[in-house]
Amino acid sequence: MWFLEADIALRLLGGCLLWAVLSMLARKLWSQASLNRFLVILDLALIAYVSEWLAVFYAVYTVVTYGIAHFAGRGGSDTVRRVRFVLCCLLCAVPFFYLRLLDLFPELPLLFALTGLAYNMLKAVDAVYYVYYTGERLDFLHYANYMLFFPVLTAGPILRYRDFSRSLARPESVNGESLTRDCKRLIRGYFKKVVLLVLVGAVLSRLAALDPRPWISLAACLVSYLLLWLDMSGYADIAIAMGGFLGLKVPENFKSPLKAASFTQFWRNWHVSLTDWIREHIFVVLNGKRLNRFQGAFMGFGTMMVMGLWHGFSLTFVLDGLMNGSLLAIEHLLGITTVKRGANRYYVWFRRCIVTVVFAFTTIFYTLDQAQLAAVLRGFVTI
Repeated sequence: MWFLEADIALRLLGGCLLWAVLSMLARKLWSQASLNRFLVILDLALIAYVSEWLAVFYAVYTVVTYGIAHFAGRGGSDTVRRVRFVLCCLLCAVPFFYLRLLDLFPELPLLFALTGLAYNMLKAVDAVYYVYYTGERLDFLHYANYMLFFPVLTAGPILRYRDFSRSLARPESVNGESLTRDCKRLIRGYFKKVVLLVLVGAVLSRLAALDPRPWISLAACLVSYLLLWLDMSGYADIAIAMGGFLGLKVPENFKSPLKAASFTQFWRNWHVSLTDWIREHIFVVLNGKRLNRFQGAFMGFGTMMVMGLWHGFSLTFVLDGLMNGSLLAIEHLLGITTVKRGANRYYVWFRRCIVTVVFAFTTIFYTLDQAQLAAVLRGFVTI
């Protein structure tokens, strides 16, 4: 990703530290709210350094989706408002669906910027939800900063308009203690992405090249899990640290997934901002918050299918959605979505191991090329 390029990383870090210094001065000499008016300029400048076309596209997309969200809040009968709401959500997603069509029809012209669009489409739709369900209008400056916030532009975590606007209105104090905390997290994120990821990737490639055996394939799956976690959590660490330099809260995306004793718990701890977004914006709205066993199974299955298709319109993502969705549905139908307090610790560890191994198996479809994948799969049936 572009944030790993040294010159871009230095400019991102420099921009964050400059803003941190200005924030400390503003609190003493001016006001943080007045300073925040200029954050969008910093966002666009940093994006433009990466790609002028990307900055132009997102500036236009921000203005257009702001107008769409404003349109969603207009009055009328309940039926008219519901139809307008659905239409506005679909309009925000038009560039995303067009890019997904490119997966199926690569001969189509590339009309939109690729970088981060899947994430920013969800942010735009969340703003439409906010206007529709609260009846409040968006603050354009807050919305522009929300959409163009560069630490999360390319890969999340996915922000919510309500939370970001609240954070922007009352940013956290930037001081020596917070800078120390965020510097440590930034270093940890880059260490994961630049050092550990390379080492673990080399181990995975070595395992995939060995003579296929069940224990080697199992080891490859577990290393693949580690590789994916380092990649995604490393970026989240960087984004959260940069947000902290600006005094703005970026949500956590990983919450000790290894401790999950069920797949339901796992998906509440892994890529949290995405799974929560899909569950809350689609299925909770459709079914209500009190779900019976069958509705819970349907919601779990549907959430995983939507997540798979969100990643791409390909057989790999469809099968991944089917597998993970089926596991969630089975847990809901059997009533084993959680482990009761006081349960036997060996039973809890057994459940955790099952969740870890099964999810590790699904990760090889993302981390290995076709030849490596075939070798690892063959190892499971080779004695």
